[in-house]
Amino acid sequence: MSKQKNEKKPVKKEKTKKAKPEARPPLLRMSKRTFLGGLLAIAAFAVCMEFANWMVGAVFALGFLLAGGLKLDFPRRGLNYTANLLWGLLALALTSIMPCALVDTKPKSMGWDHALLNLLCVTIVCGVVLLLTAKFKLSVVLSSVGLTVLAVINGLVYQFRGNELTPMDIMSAGTAMNVAGQYKLETYENTMLYALVGMVLMLFLALAMPSFPMQSRKLRRAIALTWVMAMSVVLYVGSGDIAIRNWTNYGTKYNGYYLNFYLGVRDSVVKEPDRYSAGHVDRVAEGYPETGEQKDLPNVIVIMNESWADLSVVGELKTNQPVTPFLDNLHTNTIRGYALASIYGANTANSEFEFLFGHSMAFLPEGCVPYQQYVQENVTALPWVMRSLGYTSIATHPYYADGWSRNRIYDELGFEESTFIDDYPQQDFLRKYITDQEMFEFVLDKLKNREGDNPLFLFGITMQNHGGYTYEGPNYSQTIWLDRDTYEEEYKKAPQYLTCLHETDSAVQYLLKELRYYEEDTIVLMFGDHHPSLGNGFYEDLYGKEFETLDEEVLRYTIPFFIWANFDIEEAEVEGTSINYLSRHLLEAAGIDLPPYYQFLKEMEEYIPAVSAKGYYSKSQGGYLTLEEASGTEADWLNEYAILQYNNLFDEDHRNETFFGRYLPEEKDSILE
Repeated sequence: MSKQKNEKKPVKKEKTKKAKPEARPPLLRMSKRTFLGGLLAIAAFAVCMEFANWMVGAVFALGFLLAGGLKLDFPRRGLNYTANLLWGLLALALTSIMPCALVDTKPKSMGWDHALLNLLCVTIVCGVVLLLTAKFKLSVVLSSVGLTVLAVINGLVYQFRGNELTPMDIMSAGTAMNVAGQYKLETYENTMLYALVGMVLMLFLALAMPSFPMQSRKLRRAIALTWVMAMSVVLYVGSGDIAIRNWTNYGTKYNGYYLNFYLGVRDSVVKEPDRYSAGHVDRVAEGYPETGEQKDLPNVIVIMNESWADLSVVGELKTNQPVTPFLDNLHTNTIRGYALASIYGANTANSEFEFLFGHSMAFLPEGCVPYQQYVQENVTALPWVMRSLGYTSIATHPYYADGWSRNRIYDELGFEESTFIDDYPQQDFLRKYITDQEMFEFVLDKLKNREGDNPLFLFGITMQNHGGYTYEGPNYSQTIWLDRDTYEEEYKKAPQYLTCLHETDSAVQYLLKELRYYEEDTIVLMFGDHHPSLGNGFYEDLYGKEFETLDEEVLRYTIPFFIWANFDIEEAEVEGTSINYLSRHLLEAAGIDLPPYYQFLKEMEEYIPAVSAKGYYSKSQGGYLTLEEASGTEADWLNEYAILQYNNLFDEDHRNETFFGRYLPEEKDSILE
């Protein structure tokens, strides 16, 4: 081998590069979540400072900043489970008590058992969402947001009308939207704001929680399904003896809103009354003879006046001048008195139902609106009865036709003609509603210019006095003020309502003056549909203390009525009745022989003078009782009444001919066409 081959080539030493020092992490790493937390912190502080307390706003702001920069991630899977479950439970617990803050009540009022059932309701909703999404944190967020929206809507509804949102109200959403623009949020409590901001913070914390380590979606859904089924059984059993509450905010206060909402769904099915059968109805009908042909019948005008109430029933009302001087002194050829309604502050259609059917809301689920749930085809009501007597039946309402589905319902009830706001001249408004004066002029025109010789039966619903009573703008000038030295607070709604009522008094005076000299015999019934909602505390201030007993509660459900004729009728004062009986009083005053069903109502009224969804007046006890407290003869009459009502509304195939069937035409569709 050559020397050259044996020589080793010198190994070149590679130059080693000096390692660059690692860059230090920034003290504050900005991310989208951090930026969002900062924005929410600024918003929370600004809102609390403007509307509540800046110190509380600062605490919330700090919470958002921490949640924006915090990211939990534990090395052990069990700790990640625990962190997620604790956060989810806290979020759902806050959701369950949220409605209390929005209707100005305290969670402790409902008791621990009801509080747990509310939390159970919320977790069941969360379980249903988890079934759909298979993502734990997302299901907590979505269910909490959805239920909070429901709680906020409930809070607004309570502010506007003095009662809570019920499951049946969802069916009435279209009607509510028609008048929603007339209401304004009158008051709010700091707790409302804190609860909402706290909920946003709790849900924002979801971004700081570790990922949920359970990888199997099938397992998540299986757990969710098991939870929903098991807890639904627990809820059903645990709430079995709990009654729904729909008096002001008592549903949220004592039951908890979500539990009370569930109870509304649970009790929405109408069950057959005890001892119900078509044969039983037939046997009852045998005791009430049918009437023959009748002649010389007067025109009959019925006005259900929106929110007409006599506040002096509750307590002594002190104002700068008399509110209804004409109505207060109406006695000649007049029957007047007070009737018990089933509603307060809203749901006009339920008083309309009770009058036109002679039925009672007492035997239907609380919060329902029969026009939208139960009244379909082939059902007997007063317009069909009047048509059988030879009357032309007309309905009128100076507002939208689709309110409470009247444009559909009125045909089913037997009205031959229905007129709504588009049929009116729309020349006279008080606030944003057609006045009673314009409506009464419209009614008089229908009476005087009707076609044919048939007497007229006209049913009209006014709109002038509809809530809310915080209107500011044209077509309104206040004329009634409350005495400032009498009332503890400055109530803003009451003077506006009373000013509207003062205008009603003048319009009624005009109507009756025109009819007094009208050549045809005419009789008028006017009654209120419900008391107005005039703000928290007004009725209690007027009464002198909070309503505690049922006898006290029904004061806000007691509305005035009068029957007046331009011919001689026997004058009378009716101490107490209920709206379902008013049609009987009207027919008798008009000189009309009572049809069989109205004969039954007259006889029943002797034993049960008044009945409504709130309860009934017990002659034996000298006060109001709930239906569950009825016993003896009173319980028997109430059950018979429920049986007849069920027969008309729900048993079309076996409807009794004497009471109901004979008034319906065999081919109703062809007649309506």
